[in-house]
Amino acid sequence: MLSRQIARTRIPSTRPLRPPNAITISRPVPQTRLFTQTSPHRILTHRHTSRPQIPYLSQPPLRPTNSILGPNPHLARLLSTETRRYISEQFYLAVKWSIIIWVFGILGGMMYLGIAIELQERKNPTPEEWSFWARWALRGARAQMEAGETQGFVDWASVGGSLRRCLARLEDRGRDGKGTGEVEEGGILIEGVRKAGQDISGKSWPWRSGYCEVIMGCAAAAEQMDGMVLDETRGLVFPKEMVVGPSNLDPRPVPAYMPAAPLEENCVRPFEAPETFYMRVLTGKGFTTKQKLDAALVYANWLEFKGLQDSAEEMYRWGVDIAKAGLPNHIAPDTIIDARTSVLLGNVGESNATPNLLQAATALAIHHARTSNVSSALPLFLSVLRARRSAPLSPMSQSTTRNLSALFTDPEQPKTDIGAASSLLAKIFQVPAYPLPPPSGDLPLIRTSEKPSCDESELMLYIGEILFATSPASNEGLGWTRQAVAIAEANLQNQTHNSAAETPKEKERCKACLLTGVGNWETMLHRLAETQDSTSYREGGRNAGWSEWRGWFGRDGGVKGGVLDLAAGGVIEEELKRVEGLKERIVREDIGREMGRGKGKGGSGGMGVWIGG
Repeated sequence: MLSRQIARTRIPSTRPLRPPNAITISRPVPQTRLFTQTSPHRILTHRHTSRPQIPYLSQPPLRPTNSILGPNPHLARLLSTETRRYISEQFYLAVKWSIIIWVFGILGGMMYLGIAIELQERKNPTPEEWSFWARWALRGARAQMEAGETQGFVDWASVGGSLRRCLARLEDRGRDGKGTGEVEEGGILIEGVRKAGQDISGKSWPWRSGYCEVIMGCAAAAEQMDGMVLDETRGLVFPKEMVVGPSNLDPRPVPAYMPAAPLEENCVRPFEAPETFYMRVLTGKGFTTKQKLDAALVYANWLEFKGLQDSAEEMYRWGVDIAKAGLPNHIAPDTIIDARTSVLLGNVGESNATPNLLQAATALAIHHARTSNVSSALPLFLSVLRARRSAPLSPMSQSTTRNLSALFTDPEQPKTDIGAASSLLAKIFQVPAYPLPPPSGDLPLIRTSEKPSCDESELMLYIGEILFATSPASNEGLGWTRQAVAIAEANLQNQTHNSAAETPKEKERCKACLLTGVGNWETMLHRLAETQDSTSYREGGRNAGWSEWRGWFGRDGGVKGGVLDLAAGGVIEEELKRVEGLKERIVREDIGREMGRGKGKGGSGGMGVWIGG
């Protein structure tokens, strides 16, 4: 027993303490546990070595690039059990808040759009009979034009596109055009215009009014894009001068803020011709006399702008015929206007002249003046002025008429806070009504005041320009211009003290008359100072000429020849000082800046062709 214990303690063991390796033992031996791996279900990469793996020392194995994790092997180490739950929670929160933000953003945008549409409808409503997309196109065109007028530039390509889409829906009998038809069997065919004129008499006034507005807007867009081309490859509009092609060997350089110049083979006409739209009103059925007359005069002005004077005169005469056709049945046109010269007759029928007839005759007279046909222009102006001054006076004044209108439109005024609040809520939830039809202009003219109006002041400005251009030494033109300025100034001061007496359009017209008259007056005085000496003016007065006879314009009409004569030295200087005082007042009252905006081609309020030489 003892010997065995001694033998066991003396003989050392030669077996190593470590397990055998794979070279000496053929059966598989479990590998040592790695520092970077905790359990087999967390192993995402297969290690082929038993060396301990430290994160910053381990070499990532190669993985195929078409795996879910991609070519980056470091992403495998991030997707572990500890991080997978965190990543899923963060992904869920991101999706949740993204959906919430988008929902609130979309709802807020819809609310803002609804409020904007409601405000625009209350300011300028659209016909309720139209579909949503037709009304949407008209609202968009109106908004773009208003924004362009504020910024000083209107994107007529975009405005015309919106109006053209609206017009296509209105003329589609399967959509908004139900109930419309051709004027005659097969429609009216016009050379170069195709079919024109539809019968819209079966539609309501809001539908017809909106349809006319869309057509006239399309015509205005067509005029503005007359010298433009459309690049079909990019959908952009460029001036013709910038097109690169055989017909334009020296194209104008494109500004830096615009895309590259278009090629001629890719360009087409961006819009239809303006006459395509004007003829739809002139040859259609269901339009009022005023709408047709406005279309005829605007189209004639466009022809005049293009240099087609003969065609413009024919269109102006067509406007006179339209006004004559709108006269009441009991009034014969031959008793009011001369069929050949369109001069309003002075012996009978002055009180039967309608506003449409006066407007058409005035436009024709302006055309004669611009084409230097003084012998036809001056009698027309004088006859229109005489007809306006001989029109009967309304038994009720203008202020009384407005007060009665306000009384009938709102007979009960809220007297308590509760009544005011309920009335306000009722107006908020009430659908805005479309404006009532304006006066057609087919009834005889009736004056609302004994005082001369701005219409008369405008006519006197035209007469003064013609007289001064034909005979500067007679000073008749200067007298007419001086009196026209006095009328416009008096009317403007009256409107300033009583802001509710006139409409904004009438106020702007008086401002335009005053500005034009002051400019003409100053130019006439400078020309007289240059061409005549102070000693050339005769002392005393002289007999009145045929155009200054009192019988033409009644008790307050005309200007005596003695008043028209310039006195001895210093008269021109005194009048120039008066003109300078008027100009200072205009600048002080900010009238010039309001009227300094673009008035378009052929604006009213003075011809500007005689004084300019």
